[in-house]
Amino acid sequence: MFYQRCIYLGGPFMKERKRKGACSSGRVFELLDSGRSLATKLRTLAQSGPFEPGPLRQLPDESVDQEFGNVTMSMDFREGGGGGRSLHKMCDQLDIRGVPYVVRELKIADYIFFVGEKLAPVLIERKTADDVAGSLHDGRWERQQRSMRKAQYVLGGGSARRCQICYIIEGDASKRTVHGGNVGRRTWFQSVDDVENAIEKLPSLGFSVMRSKSTLDTIGILAKVAQDVSWKVNNGNIDVMYSYEQFLSRVKKLGEDKGEPPTDRAHQNPAPPVVVNTNFMSSTANAATAAAAAASSTRDDDATFSPQRSDSPGGFGSDDDAPQQTNNAEKVAELKKLSMARLKEMLKERDEKTGGKKEELISRLLMPRKPELLILRARRKEYVPKVPSSNAAIMVALLLNHIPGTQGLTKERLMVLAEETGVSKESMSGDGSSFYDGWSGMKQLQEGDPALVRREKGHRYSLTTQPPESAGVAVANALHILAHREDMCTCGNPPNGV
Repeated sequence: MFYQRCIYLGGPFMKERKRKGACSSGRVFELLDSGRSLATKLRTLAQSGPFEPGPLRQLPDESVDQEFGNVTMSMDFREGGGGGRSLHKMCDQLDIRGVPYVVRELKIADYIFFVGEKLAPVLIERKTADDVAGSLHDGRWERQQRSMRKAQYVLGGGSARRCQICYIIEGDASKRTVHGGNVGRRTWFQSVDDVENAIEKLPSLGFSVMRSKSTLDTIGILAKVAQDVSWKVNNGNIDVMYSYEQFLSRVKKLGEDKGEPPTDRAHQNPAPPVVVNTNFMSSTANAATAAAAAASSTRDDDATFSPQRSDSPGGFGSDDDAPQQTNNAEKVAELKKLSMARLKEMLKERDEKTGGKKEELISRLLMPRKPELLILRARRKEYVPKVPSSNAAIMVALLLNHIPGTQGLTKERLMVLAEETGVSKESMSGDGSSFYDGWSGMKQLQEGDPALVRREKGHRYSLTTQPPESAGVAVANALHILAHREDMCTCGNPPNGV
């Protein structure tokens, strides 16, 4: 074990030497100058005496982004299956995003947030679809919820419960079924409906719910929550009172009644800490989330709920909609007179799907026309990334986050940014059931004349810029327009042409 640890530290800190007479193995290790400096600091720290347990920021850099302020996220060491499985990958993603974090054993919840040495009133439990099924089977589902409600009582100022307790539900239960239609394992006897029904009940039990596609998406949500905690602290919107030890001590003293589900409507159907993209969710999950959102909107008499934007096609709330609806009715009447063959010809000319019933064909013809560049490429039999898709997400991410002429983006950074665009229906990190992930189609983007994406020295990537009318930048801009028309892109900055 010592030898393995020395090899792990062998980069800039230690060097292996061979000394046959020194020991039975003939291997000895010598501290380099950088290692000696680090060892001196560690010895000084150890001699200064014990410290009250609290966060020690784990950072890839020496500085912290201002948006995180004095906030440190603490994650349970069993997350991602622990160190033997995916915990290190989650830590890598936190490093890429610059999130200050520490890994430790947590008694309650999977993620907590420190402001200095004090706990913020935000507790998050992460569950994959498999985890939900397993928790329902062995009883952890209710036990963990009871513990989190007791913790909410302590951090939230007693009966006021001004503490957010949240679940991040990762993945789609319908894609995690095994033989017999059960989720996770056959012996758990939990169907997709059982899992989704349990998730749907969470808001009435006092929990907010945030859905994510994958671990990559989850880390992005946690980064947003950390930023939100920092913002609220700076604006005096939340109070931090207890260290971690004080928090655990007070939770242990509470009676079991403090962990009961809330009966006060004010504590039911809470809003999540941050808004997340739900375009990827299955119809079952979307229905559950919509029901929770509708219930949450009724808690405040002053709150309003609009199921559809008034400025969207088919929307309402504006007198300007009436002429548009009349024009659509006239177009529908004209299209109905045409044969199926003619409708398919019109769709093919627009590079749209030609299958389906007549009503479906007409519906596609009423949609805005795709950007002409994409239609022209399809006619030439040139590759056109679909929206949504991982390749489209990569191109949109490069368009939004890279300046032509500067150093390109690394694969790791680009994967994170592509996930955040919302343009990929599936997770960029894959669903865990196969070898392929969102990077698997990169080869297609680098083929053709001109290629859409080029790889630079150091394995960095950028969009091609020449010739201007057909290079990667132009195609990415067209995909960006299409992604906004489909209401998928989350950048908040619609381009011209939408």
